[in-house]
Amino acid sequence: MKYIFAIILVVLNIVNIPLSMLYMAVQKWYLPMWKKDKVIYFAFAPFYWILVGLTFIFGYPCEKIGGLVH
Repeated sequence: MKYIFAIILVVLNIVNIPLSMLYMAVQKWYLPMWKKDKVIYFAFAPFYWILVGLTFIFGYPCEKIGGLVH
């Protein structure tokens, strides 16, 4: 069973790692927009929150399965 979880973990991390890196880059750009330009901040908000949701959807199972594999 441990091997199956390891394979699932590898597959999830193929998506999770680039997605998390994209999330960190977007967050670094997006959050300062609150002070710089509120129009861009609110226009980009739906895309940012979709990215947050996707990062959580792929990241949370990776954390839980990673605990089962070790």
